[in-house]
Amino acid sequence: MGKAAELARERREERNRFLRELRDHLVKGVIGRLEHVELTGHPTDRLPWNASFVVEFVEGEAMLLMLDSQGIAVSSGSACTSRALKSSHVLNAMGIPPEKSQGSILFSLGLQNTRQDVDYLLEVFPPVVERLRSMSPLYDKFLKERG
Repeated sequence: MGKAAELARERREERNRFLRELRDHLVKGVIGRLEHVELTGHPTDRLPWNASFVVEFVEGEAMLLMLDSQGIAVSSGSACTSRALKSSHVLNAMGIPPEKSQGSILFSLGLQNTRQDVDYLLEVFPPVVERLRSMSPLYDKFLKERG
């Protein structure tokens, strides 16, 4: 056990640097490819393997199911509310309104992930959001009001 802890400590910075690079690539790609998406939390002062967003005009569970069908495992909502269809009190406390926080999605990266995995996600995710928005009466209303 002591040797495992020693190795974990020795390799922590290397692992964290690798995961931060993947996370930052993911964040930049999602924000750059999709409108009406917000990174939740601080852009850099966060866990190196974590990227959490709210996507307007879509439900987190719908994104989760569609991404799962493409071989991508994600979470929706916070761990506190993952079994309840209600907005996350954590996101609400961050100032994100309940109707927006319903579109929360969390990507967790691990050492087994590669840049190619993130590139695949960035290829698949925008069409998923676009498809769901095309079925959203809220998005339709938004587009009509915007003119």
